[in-house]
Amino acid sequence: MGSSSAPARLAFVVPYVGKLPPWSTLFFESCRRNPVIDVLLLSQAALPSTPPPNVHVVRMGREEIFSRIGNAIGLKLRPGNAHKLCDFKPFYGLAFADLLKGYEFWGYCDLDMMFGSLEKLLTDDFLSSLDIFTANDTGHFVGHFTILRNTPLINNLCFEIDGWKESAAAPGWSHMDEERILAAVRKNPRVRLSTPNRLASELNSPFARFGITFGALGEVTLLDPPDTPVVKWDSGGVYYESDSGRVTEALYVHFLGTKLWWHWILFNRRAAARRVHYFSRIGYGGVRHPADLHRFPWRELYWLQSRTFSAKVALGRPLRRWLPRRAFSLLRWLLHSLLRI
Repeated sequence: MGSSSAPARLAFVVPYVGKLPPWSTLFFESCRRNPVIDVLLLSQAALPSTPPPNVHVVRMGREEIFSRIGNAIGLKLRPGNAHKLCDFKPFYGLAFADLLKGYEFWGYCDLDMMFGSLEKLLTDDFLSSLDIFTANDTGHFVGHFTILRNTPLINNLCFEIDGWKESAAAPGWSHMDEERILAAVRKNPRVRLSTPNRLASELNSPFARFGITFGALGEVTLLDPPDTPVVKWDSGGVYYESDSGRVTEALYVHFLGTKLWWHWILFNRRAAARRVHYFSRIGYGGVRHPADLHRFPWRELYWLQSRTFSAKVALGRPLRRWLPRRAFSLLRWLLHSLLRI
């Protein structure tokens, strides 16, 4: 598989329930530039465009996805909401073992991101030195970029998560894919775990093994001291330009907190074909250099965005407490439909 001369050694497994978001076209474009990986997209959604040759679409709906996971771990699972799938990411090596035959590694990622030049990370020496890599230096795995060696030892680590049965049966997300799988890994001295240095330190190197993730207010998460950068995706590479003008190549850019409609007013599906894409605290496009963020109109747009988001959170919390659950869900659905927030 893959479009390189050699088969890909790593496949990211991406189950997705529902309609694909418009920015998924950016994710697919970044996959196209990375023939060193394959992506197994398990979904019944209509694709926004023709996927690249290393994105393999496996038609699979919510019920089959949950059924596969349940069969793999010996539990009868009720098909839950899409976010519950995050809990089961450590179980994907077992649940989709038939799709992963022939791959030395498998991983999990998200669609709200663009990969950089992954071949600079996934070298033969790097892969031979580890069993697990997660792009985070703190006390948890990250659900948007973790890779695992496709062996029984690693694939069965999910059963060492404390209370995994109870968590699997519970309807809500319980962080099994983040803090709790890391705790299980650390208990096993046979597992070779690799993580990057702190983000600020990685940004001082020619190629940061960390990705750039934007938080809810447009801040770069896990970055201390804070910065107001612009991140450019250019022909397959991700480049972080700091407020001081320093440029560093990074592993990926992750939109995460900047996915509300006001962050994407400058995006359309045809934009995915562009060679260059820009991201910053205001969202997609518009700003090409950090200095522009402190000038009109981008400074004023960010002020409006951040105040609107803060108001949304401030109103949502008491309404969630005061209204019955169904009434709150209906109100949220109406606001989302009318205002796309």
